[in-house]
Amino acid sequence: MKKKYILAADVGGTTIECGLFDADGELLNAKTLITSEVILSDVAECLAEEMKMRMNEQGITMEEVCCIGLGVPGLVDTRTGMVLKAPSLKWNRYPLGEKLHDNLGIPVFVGNDVNTGLLGEVEKGSLQNVKHALYFMIGTSIGAGLLINGEVYAGSRFSAGEVGYMVTDKDVLIDGFTPARPGYGFLSTQAGGFGIALKYKEETGKSVTTKQLFKLAEEGDQAARKIIDDAVRHLTAAIINAAAILNPEVILLGGGVGSELAPYLSKIDENLEKYVPVKPELRISTMQNRSVLYGAYGLCSKHLEDL
Repeated sequence: MKKKYILAADVGGTTIECGLFDADGELLNAKTLITSEVILSDVAECLAEEMKMRMNEQGITMEEVCCIGLGVPGLVDTRTGMVLKAPSLKWNRYPLGEKLHDNLGIPVFVGNDVNTGLLGEVEKGSLQNVKHALYFMIGTSIGAGLLINGEVYAGSRFSAGEVGYMVTDKDVLIDGFTPARPGYGFLSTQAGGFGIALKYKEETGKSVTTKQLFKLAEEGDQAARKIIDDAVRHLTAAIINAAAILNPEVILLGGGVGSELAPYLSKIDENLEKYVPVKPELRISTMQNRSVLYGAYGLCSKHLEDL
């Protein structure tokens, strides 16, 4: 039987989206799970069960499925599917690829979520026909995908683009800092979704989502406005430094925080113009947080003819 479907998942620190694609890259159905609920049990087993439901909903059998692609927030050995480190999921050397393969019996391809999102943007989103790009995914934490000569660059040990660890305040080199979560870097703490929501809670005693925080700032809440303005300054410094090193054609902002940055885009762009020798084009993703899911499909699509 011809294998003509692909299962995919965007495993995020806040939510997990599972989807089923056909061979042409059309998303047939999808379901979003809450990460904090899933990690109370074995994640691979939960994913396997959800994947089966995605197939059952379309009346598709496992014999028709080519493989599974996943994007995960952490360092991933793409050769084995081993998640080496994922702080937001509290994973260290979690054999996600092996476990899913044992559960479902088909090939599994696992990638870092930001690199996978970059692949999704290249295939279906805002980076089509772009050869040199930097994709800042600003969500629960912050990472970046590097596109160099049309290829996703992972680094010598799978950790290229870990911009969430960038230090954008020199005083930290003397004073240190307290991470928003264990394992979080300085930039993620200052400008990632979890970090800025935590700052607002510490300031006001109120728990808010990232979207609510941006809405409060828009409505004139002074605490929210200051936290977001500070976050944007840290992000701007990181974007300037990365652009100076990599000279990309495009810098793309995505993720839950990145998608809220449209009102701040012109100011970031002005600073890029001012501080880098060749200014890249600045864009915001239009994929509605689906870049990782489509990139997970992309991890597998090249194998459709082989399996």
